[in-house]
Amino acid sequence: MFTLAAADRSMIDTVIDFAQRMVKDRLVTGTSGNISCLLQSGSHIAITPTGVPYHELTVDKMSVVHLSGDHCRGLFPSSETPMHLGIYQGRKDVQAVVHTHSMYATTFAVLGEPIPALHYMIAALGGNEIPVTSHYAQYGTLELAQSAVSAMGDVFSGVLLRNHGAITVGTSVAKAYQHAILVEEMAELYYRTRCIGDPKLLTNQQMHDVFDGFKTYGKQNEKVGSLLLVTLQ
Repeated sequence: MFTLAAADRSMIDTVIDFAQRMVKDRLVTGTSGNISCLLQSGSHIAITPTGVPYHELTVDKMSVVHLSGDHCRGLFPSSETPMHLGIYQGRKDVQAVVHTHSMYATTFAVLGEPIPALHYMIAALGGNEIPVTSHYAQYGTLELAQSAVSAMGDVFSGVLLRNHGAITVGTSVAKAYQHAILVEEMAELYYRTRCIGDPKLLTNQQMHDVFDGFKTYGKQNEKVGSLLLVTLQ
């Protein structure tokens, strides 16, 4: 049996914490959806088990799976484990994966429509849109895993799964979860906008400028005060 290091247990506790938030944040209902993270070894993931209510999760119930697909510890893993494994195998920058069935994102997944650049925060997910997979594939299949990996490519942090839901990634569980919230927020904004009119989309140049701005966004600088004074004069 795979032995969990102290750091692994801490990471799994974080997965459980965010998994339990998903129902409250209306990202899933019941036991739908799943979350995983890459463990300290770099060769195993911890993933929520199939069919277990999130409020019942414990570290010992959480599934541990080798990147090869071998189940090493805990309860039987989520049916979407192949999709998670495919993303980890294809994206070395990914440390966590969150899969949701949130209402507005799933609405556009059912329509088979990407969410375009109606707001600059779309750029935080890696591109000028939130893409959608090319076709429907049954849950838990290798076909679904391959379509998700293909849609996500090398840069996107969130994609819609056609007639299914959404999946997001990040450099931590918190970041992947933040991306899941953002996908749903952008989907709801797009839905509401289309209810009353045609959204005015940002241009490629405007989005390019946002990407440049994000390179330094949130970074503290001792010269910020003087820069603000220059701007306000």
